[in-house]
Amino acid sequence: MHAKRFALAFTVLVLIGSILLALPWTTEHGDATPPIDAFFTAVSASAVTGLVVVDTQDHWNFFGELVILVLIQAGGLGFMVGASLVLASMRRGSSLRDSLLLQDGAPTLSLQEATNLSRRILRFIITAESIGAGALTSRFIQDEPFHIALWHGTFSSISAFCNAGFDLQGNYVSFSRYAESTWVNLVVILLIQAGALSYIVFGDIWTKRRWNLFALDVKLVLITNVILLIGGAALFLVLEWSNSMAAIEPWARPLTALFQSTSTRTAGFATIAFGEIHPATLFLTIGLMMVGGASGSTAGGVKLATIAILVLTVISTVQGRSETQAFGRRISTQLVFRAMAITALFLFAHFMLTLALAVSEDMVAHKEFGFLPMMFETMSAMATVGLSTGITPEVSTAGKVILCIAMYIGRLGPLTAVYALQRRHQQARYRFPEGSIRIG
Repeated sequence: MHAKRFALAFTVLVLIGSILLALPWTTEHGDATPPIDAFFTAVSASAVTGLVVVDTQDHWNFFGELVILVLIQAGGLGFMVGASLVLASMRRGSSLRDSLLLQDGAPTLSLQEATNLSRRILRFIITAESIGAGALTSRFIQDEPFHIALWHGTFSSISAFCNAGFDLQGNYVSFSRYAESTWVNLVVILLIQAGALSYIVFGDIWTKRRWNLFALDVKLVLITNVILLIGGAALFLVLEWSNSMAAIEPWARPLTALFQSTSTRTAGFATIAFGEIHPATLFLTIGLMMVGGASGSTAGGVKLATIAILVLTVISTVQGRSETQAFGRRISTQLVFRAMAITALFLFAHFMLTLALAVSEDMVAHKEFGFLPMMFETMSAMATVGLSTGITPEVSTAGKVILCIAMYIGRLGPLTAVYALQRRHQQARYRFPEGSIRIG
């Protein structure tokens, strides 16, 4: 029931957005947008992805930009609230009553509990976006009239917090003109992190305020997030120092690397041209995009805790332990299996969608994009990131449909899979005898 409601709400939001964006009075030139382009933009905005087939600033007028912003806010707010409620229900499902309710699709949270949690999340979102809008407007006003700076600051703040990747800079350049602006870089990084780590993580930090009191999943999310941020920035700096960052002042390149390491995991903003980066950096970026952010956040991907569980399982296996452990706690075998299943399903879907895109663009449309850029674009769509090597505006109609499917799966798939696996969990009443299988 929860999964159906999520899918239905998302579908309705996309359809309404598609109809509005297809109207002629949403564009700068006054002509109607082709239905497939309107649909693609609506899916990308609702899924808070950021992939575009037309430039947001150049193609849409104020009304069109407003429609996109409402879709971004509705998608980000709706998913953060909805996912948090579902995850809170699954965490509560430890008692017999809650387990039975969860298996039946009924809520384990009371109406009052759900309302209070929703209000706290809403206050968190409004506060973060308001502060971000003020901070970005204070910088944009140096280059633009106040009303334009205010609109751009508000749009960029909401897009950054929701990890959407849409911008109003024009000509598909994202934030490259602010590559050397410490203020813009840091504000956007903080907004992305606020949305990508979720209210659940920040709420636990705020209420407990001591590391040893934090929930296990919060500890895993924070540690994994820091490792990926620092590791991604270091590798990006080494690989792109004399390549895509050559035009940036040397003092600003570490900040650029940190910005891209943060944005790559789900936000989709860029201060360099991704069409010019090394294949090794593209491949690294694909891996970072797959991970995404925290569960219950505006981020996509398989999520930080999922990857942390898999890494811990490998470490425990190498050390000869029979169970996965972390911080003096045992991680249940069922949870390990779910993490493996989610990651395997995600990778399988990415494989099939990349294959479909390669067929539609290379074999049918005869476009020579190259396999790695198509693999990159598909992962960007599935992980709801929005980074592009520049080929998305040029893909065929079939390619646009494939990327829309990827965004749809990426937005709803991981959470739906977690909920479905939780509901299907059953205690075994008997065990089969062990069978010997040769591996390795």
